[in-house]
Amino acid sequence: MKLDLGFPFALLTGVILAATAPAAESVPVRVSISTQPPGASVIVDGQDRGVTPITLFDIAPGRHHLKLRLAGYVERDRFFNTNEGPFIEKSEVLLEEKGLLLLKSDPPGCDIQVDGVSVGRTPRLITSLASKDTYRVRLRKPGYLDQNIQVRFNGRRPLVREERLVLASGTLDIMSEPVGAEVTVNGIVRGVTPIKVTEVPKGRAVVKFHLDGFADEVRELAINAGDVQTLPVVLKGLPGTIHLISVPDGARFYVNDESRGKGPLTITGLIPGEYSVRAELEGYATMSKTVEIGNGGSAREEFRLSNVMGRLEVRTEPVGAQVVFDGHLLGTTRSSDRGATVSDVFPIENVLEGEHTLIVRMDGYAESVRHPKVESSKTAIANVRLKRVFEPNVEIVTARGTYPGVLISNSPEAVVIEVTLGITRSFPRDEIRKINFISRKE
Repeated sequence: MKLDLGFPFALLTGVILAATAPAAESVPVRVSISTQPPGASVIVDGQDRGVTPITLFDIAPGRHHLKLRLAGYVERDRFFNTNEGPFIEKSEVLLEEKGLLLLKSDPPGCDIQVDGVSVGRTPRLITSLASKDTYRVRLRKPGYLDQNIQVRFNGRRPLVREERLVLASGTLDIMSEPVGAEVTVNGIVRGVTPIKVTEVPKGRAVVKFHLDGFADEVRELAINAGDVQTLPVVLKGLPGTIHLISVPDGARFYVNDESRGKGPLTITGLIPGEYSVRAELEGYATMSKTVEIGNGGSAREEFRLSNVMGRLEVRTEPVGAQVVFDGHLLGTTRSSDRGATVSDVFPIENVLEGEHTLIVRMDGYAESVRHPKVESSKTAIANVRLKRVFEPNVEIVTARGTYPGVLISNSPEAVVIEVTLGITRSFPRDEIRKINFISRKE
């Protein structure tokens, strides 16, 4: 029996084989991917597949998008098609990503050195540095200190650095009283006062002042780079002499409140200027004058004292009390011995004869009022012992209550107050809610 299907047998066989064989398009392609340097992230059609070097065995037939990403390097985008063959190799050399650095300086024109290599002068846009690295940049300019900075990029984001250099020398703003003094700096005459001297080398500077009729003045300064120092100097005139006489003799003379001895008295070596001269003699009214001494000059002053006043000497216990005499606050008692409980004499001079009102007061003590009688040409004594009183000046608020008292000490750890006369209490800082200071009522 003859089979006749209307078409050749060979063609039929081909159709049958084509129907039973798997389709070539469905066979996965193997793709091997490498980069220089290695370690780049591999992203195929938007999916992260690992890092280079890597071989992928499941790439479907067709066209695909390949992205290579490595920090510090320019991202690569590529397309490939599986019709290149059953095994595809992709190898890419990644280019370093360059940072953008705009470097400015004050002053401009500084030499820029990157890791010891000069790359130009400020202001300058530098585009040759890899963004993944950190660089040491030095700015240099004659007359200024080197400026060292560290540069680290954040990808391709532009980096702008503005640097101010410090002068390698200092500046002196020099003044004198009186003006017109010749100024020499480190042996070089720089002009007359007032004057601004620039470019003073750092280190030790010796400044000399000279003005006829006045003593030379010398100052030594430590100059740091970039310093701007003010140097005011009061020149001292050539010394003069003063002759002091009292009537009657024997008065003690004070010049600018410094005891210089009993008269008649000659004082030499006085710097020109005004002097406050006071003559004191027990039983006589104190007499004061203002005496002016010119450069190299001499003055003669006579003090005729009047025996019309008395004197009151006040001592207080404790030291540091205010003394009010006839309604005038005269001062506070003192002691030359730090450990003393009784003050030195607080003298009240030139007191009219008669009864007076003396008030001695001190915080924490009861005020004392006395009515001493002073006789002409005599010295009255008033020894005042103040009584301690309890006057709270602070309130400590805790969870348990409020405690008034006198503040003794205040430290980061605790506050100590006197809660009653002679009794103290310490409050730990963590227990204190609030501290109220109590104003003293006058």
